[in-house]
Amino acid sequence: MATPRRAAFTLLELLVSVAVMAALSALTCMAVGSARERARAIKVHAELYGLGVALEAYGIDCGGCFPPVRVNCNSDMQDHWCQLPMELADGRYIPPGPGGGLSATLVDEFNPGHTYKYAAPGPMLLNGTPAGNCQVWIPDDVPLCESAQGRYYYNPQTTPVRWMVWSTGPHPKSEKSCHERAPMAAASWYRGAGDEGVLVRFRDAQTCQFKSP
Repeated sequence: MATPRRAAFTLLELLVSVAVMAALSALTCMAVGSARERARAIKVHAELYGLGVALEAYGIDCGGCFPPVRVNCNSDMQDHWCQLPMELADGRYIPPGPGGGLSATLVDEFNPGHTYKYAAPGPMLLNGTPAGNCQVWIPDDVPLCESAQGRYYYNPQTTPVRWMVWSTGPHPKSEKSCHERAPMAAASWYRGAGDEGVLVRFRDAQTCQFKSP
């Protein structure tokens, strides 16, 4: 009487099974990674909203003026260009920072060790010294910001955008995040998980606030 043969995996079947499991694992990791990035982007927009509220409160208390923009060329501070205004922290509109280049504790979710960035057409401080007005490129079709046509504004009385706060996004050093017309050009905006670019919130001359996608 013949002995029944026991079913067994062939080497090919085993390799196929391993490949399928590896592919499923990779897809799961990608999905988890995308969900995590989306959650971080939601947090960024929430914190930028809070910064918008703080700036408006400061503006009300200061007769419609907003804090100066800070730029540094000192080697130990040049990476902290356009950091959040010390005036907001000093006035307790936002929590003060621990020092070491951080003017506030609102650290960019996507760029540890750096605050979110702030800019506004108006007064600028270079290494802490008055240096004229900050010039910001603003497109002609605000708030869509999709037009390649625009100009640099430096006068807070004539600018169509009073201030902007932004995160440098998941890839702070990427070409899109470092776009020469960021953060107001839609071409520099982050569009979703896996993308590069900045996440920005800004206010127009009529006190309406807008944000990137």
